[in-house]
Amino acid sequence: MVVVSQGKRIAGLLYCKERVVAGIGLRIAFGNDALGAMVAAYPEEIESVMSCGVRALLKRMVALRFVIRSDRLPFLTRVQTNADVSFYRTEVHAHLELSHTYDEFLAKLGSRTRRNFRYYRRKSELAGNEFIPTLEFAEFSAATRRLLPKAAFFARCKQTREKHLAMIEAMPSPMLMGLRRKSGQWIGLAGGWHVGRRAILIMQLNDRTCNRETVSVVLRSYLIEELINRGFREIVFWGGSSAPLSSYAVHPDVFMTYLDVRSLSWRLCRRTWAAVRRLSPANFGRLLNWFARGV
Repeated sequence: MVVVSQGKRIAGLLYCKERVVAGIGLRIAFGNDALGAMVAAYPEEIESVMSCGVRALLKRMVALRFVIRSDRLPFLTRVQTNADVSFYRTEVHAHLELSHTYDEFLAKLGSRTRRNFRYYRRKSELAGNEFIPTLEFAEFSAATRRLLPKAAFFARCKQTREKHLAMIEAMPSPMLMGLRRKSGQWIGLAGGWHVGRRAILIMQLNDRTCNRETVSVVLRSYLIEELINRGFREIVFWGGSSAPLSSYAVHPDVFMTYLDVRSLSWRLCRRTWAAVRRLSPANFGRLLNWFARGV
């Protein structure tokens, strides 16, 4: 965290994290401003706080990697630093606008999606399943541990689940909901937090043994209706949304920005990683691309 002051007054903060591999810091800092949470400052001071923060980081780091919204990209390009700057358009979170009523929201969906939302939710209710709109964190956390082995393959990463739970627990406004059998068995869980009139969904687990019940659609049907009733006007799906809502969500313009110091040793490291990247497996290659892109 970089603290930027003006005299004795704190003007703002810049949040980021250092990339660590096997417990060793790589002197590469990463910050995510896709939701406008990387810099804490008054609007009129955001540019100066970001500028001071970046210059301070580059005195200690060899590279910075920021996900930046399009309206803040000029702030970085104007920073006077001895660093190479490049940026590329990317997609991070999916944003779905919510209507004033649930019926209005359904009316904006395609006929097939609208029919599925109604059909599978009615089928779930007839089976005796119950939607719980508010859960305590301890209950939600325990339920995710029980449900994780039954979740879809891409959601069964214990490390990711623990990180997401830690993020939710740290937030002052958690949003925890679930769908369970009348016997009490959880078949779907959704968690995140809210800021203002925006809800952020960071995790959803669905029991994959209930594929024919389309738990994901049922849970999101309840979730969206509950959020609308609470007065929320937008839901953000962390990392993107799956079908069918992916067809109705949008990805705002954000850019992956690379700032690299102009030292000979760092340039040689990046060129080496760029050469290795061409021969690496896909997953490792993407990691190397994060270091070496632009070379």
